Amino acid sequence: MINFIFASRWLLLAPVLGAGLTLHAQATAPTRCTVLSGTVRDTTEALIPGAALTLDGKETTSSGADGLFKFACVGAGHHTLSITSDGFAAKKIDVSTPHPSALSVVLSLEQVETQLDVDVSTTAATNANTSGPTQTIAGDRLQALADDPDDLQRELTQLAAAAGGNPSNTTIAVDGFQDSSALPPKSAIAYIVVNPDQFSAQYREPPFEGGRVEVYTKPGAKTFHGAVFAVNGSPWMNARDPFSVSKASIGKQRYGFELSGPVTKKNSDFAITLEHRSIDNFAVVNAVTLDSNGNQTATIANVPTPQRLWLATARYDLQLGAKNTFIATYSANVNDLSNQGVGGSTLQEGAYDAKSYDHMFRASDVTLFNAHLMHEARASFRWSAGTDVPASLNVPQVQVAGAFTGGGASVGPQHSREFQIEYDDDAIVTTKAHTLKFGMQFFNYLERRELTQSFNGSYVFGGGTAPVLDANNQAIAGQTETITGVEQYRRTLLGYAGGQPTAYSVVTGTPTVNFNQVRDTLFFQDDWNAGHGLHVAYGVRYYIQNDPLFVGSLVPRLGVLWSPNKKGTWTLHAHWGMFSGQEGIGSEAEMLREDGVHRITSTVYSPTCTTLFTTTGCQPLTTGTLITSRREWGPHLGAQTWGAANVGGTRVLPYGFNLSLDYYYVRMWDMIRSKNINAPLNGSPTGPRPGPANTNIYRAENSAQGTGNAVFGGLENHKFKRVQFFVGGVRVNLIDDNNDDTFFTPQNANSDAGEFARRLNQGEWNVFGNATITLPEKIQFSLNYSGQGGHVFNVTTGFDNNGDGVFNDRPQYAVAGTPLCNVTPSASPCGYTTPWGELVSSGGTGVFPRDKGVMPWGNYLDTNVQRTFKLSHNAKADHPQSVTVNVRSSNVLNHMNVTSVGGVLGSPQFGVAYAADPGRRIEAGVRYSF
Repeated sequence: MINFIFASRWLLLAPVLGAGLTLHAQATAPTRCTVLSGTVRDTTEALIPGAALTLDGKETTSSGADGLFKFACVGAGHHTLSITSDGFAAKKIDVSTPHPSALSVVLSLEQVETQLDVDVSTTAATNANTSGPTQTIAGDRLQALADDPDDLQRELTQLAAAAGGNPSNTTIAVDGFQDSSALPPKSAIAYIVVNPDQFSAQYREPPFEGGRVEVYTKPGAKTFHGAVFAVNGSPWMNARDPFSVSKASIGKQRYGFELSGPVTKKNSDFAITLEHRSIDNFAVVNAVTLDSNGNQTATIANVPTPQRLWLATARYDLQLGAKNTFIATYSANVNDLSNQGVGGSTLQEGAYDAKSYDHMFRASDVTLFNAHLMHEARASFRWSAGTDVPASLNVPQVQVAGAFTGGGASVGPQHSREFQIEYDDDAIVTTKAHTLKFGMQFFNYLERRELTQSFNGSYVFGGGTAPVLDANNQAIAGQTETITGVEQYRRTLLGYAGGQPTAYSVVTGTPTVNFNQVRDTLFFQDDWNAGHGLHVAYGVRYYIQNDPLFVGSLVPRLGVLWSPNKKGTWTLHAHWGMFSGQEGIGSEAEMLREDGVHRITSTVYSPTCTTLFTTTGCQPLTTGTLITSRREWGPHLGAQTWGAANVGGTRVLPYGFNLSLDYYYVRMWDMIRSKNINAPLNGSPTGPRPGPANTNIYRAENSAQGTGNAVFGGLENHKFKRVQFFVGGVRVNLIDDNNDDTFFTPQNANSDAGEFARRLNQGEWNVFGNATITLPEKIQFSLNYSGQGGHVFNVTTGFDNNGDGVFNDRPQYAVAGTPLCNVTPSASPCGYTTPWGELVSSGGTGVFPRDKGVMPWGNYLDTNVQRTFKLSHNAKADHPQSVTVNVRSSNVLNHMNVTSVGGVLGSPQFGVAYAADPGRRIEAGVRYSF
């Protein structure tokens, strides 16, 4: 493995050396002007993208994602170069041209308490990979973000959705690595890049499949510096949560320290952080259950969900000569959570405790061979594990559609372990007009899991056809009606006719799932300065993986940028590219978990047992026809493919305003979804099938597709001395027939009627903004806002109408004259009045659209007020001391941000919101820095 890594490093340099042979010939050609190029880095040689460079106060450019900048035609003589970047101290250098080599510009971090006053108007696009939603967050903007890692991640993923992606799909990468990582403590972060252009060949997925957040950590200081901090949020400071009838004892305590300084006098330094969090949260149960007499009753309860978390990071920087820098980092995340899975319609009895750890060691080496050739190598080794312990072991789960979920947690006492290796190798060549980047991205995942999902069994009460009962609760011969899941459950408890559960399912066999997934990528990217304000970026990317095997993923990329004037006040850009998807370790684990050989999923419809909800004295699988289910990858499976295009522009307005507009279009084909290729032909689970009898075969295949577009607009100003802000919004119109889910199954194996719809968790609107305001007495006030609208929810019948083993069937439109269920409950069928017309519970084959329901808008406003008191009067002191106090609030408006709306037709919670994000939270903190 080691030989392979080092061999790949030098193989990548082969085309680079060939390109370098042309440099001498170019250098000897007579010219009237010369190229002035170089790299912008921090004090540890880490690349700084998006730095603004101004030559003689006139010509401007900015560093690209690789830290490189270039002025294509500079006259001979003496010049002044100014460099600025958010979070770094501004710098001016004198330079003479022709310059014998590329410049190496090193920026130092500015102090947190330093007033940020940076003119970012000059960062308007001089890189062909620039697009409107790209943001660099540092300095005061970084300090304005939440301190709590959970809140910080929420804010960053919402900003990443500016390019049209689902916030929950955002990739958070740290220090140049490609794979997603846990966020480091905010005190360890130097700056953050949100949505670097994903049309570059070095990135895998387009913005529509989730934005990208790149986090860069701080290097060590040249003198010893450190800080200690403490944060407290007491119960009296926090609001009662939505749907809760009483105020819970919600609190939070965070404390920690950081220390950085030199290891040796000149060439090495370190930085360490340690943080502990003690969070006392509560989940709100809002369900409909039955009392001992079978009467429906609202069950509302606050269930404690405490969390204890340790976060630690360490970084070591070593200068191995004038041209080589080595960086090693270590991070640890140890988490202990209680009563997970509870809330909304899930009762406390269905809780489980979760323990996890994540340890990661990473090493990076950057070598600048000469003015035109640079090499970067990064290796990551990650050990992680998690254990779930249900509160009720070996107790079957009970799902009553649209009312509550109780019994034991379906996850079971599962355990997972993972060892992950990532190796990235890049070579960068610069010539007079080109910046070429060659790279490899290699991943190896070694998985060891004990997956006990559904080993405890599950009863489903979805409703269905049942006898009509008389006044004495006796069945009336020859009369049937359609009942809800709650009524079915009531009849079961009281022993009435029609009281059998809809189905009982259980997984048997060995829970051990072991596999090894390998992925590898080769890419090439060229940024060409064609002159006259025109920049062209083009590249190609090849991807391969096993389990499942993808070998044909070769995709091209292209970006064009044009700046009509030398000042760069107008920039126009366009992008086009092909993208290929991957199937992650979660997909492979789920496929193996239900392979039908080592683990067998069995279902019995309408089981009859003498003792309900326990296997003692009752064997549900023996009370009816056994239906087995399995999953498999399709025989000709290929990587799912996207094609995306983007046009947009940026206008620098007077007084430091920047306006950005972007339009995106995407076309998706060969998307993967799972279809039951052996579904029953007559709608009965025990009916005839094309293949083996009484067997569901869910095959993942490239049978889905989709299309979409998005419009983004943003306005920013970070030039004003006392007010700096960014506001923006994006409207996303994205539809597909697989819900962006490998294991999505259409309701009807033989028809896609009604399947094309917006994705769950993908809102139509996302509006966001942040601002920092300097008040009198050096008080800093900041706010972050995010609003989402147009999130959808699905409407279902609650039971398996067509017998294909999936409880996702949607209702049908009622025919004229159908009686209403609440007027004539014994009529069969009867209809329900809904916002979409009158619907009946017979379904699974009709055209009623998927994800028809629309949820209320969510509005999140977080604020922070802070003041820094300087304790050192000497501004040039080696160890300046200060104390910062702050009061931070999340969801300060205490808006009810709904997360779940009942979608089971006829159920007690149909069309009613029953779960939401937490209410207002307030915390106060103090930080001593030295």
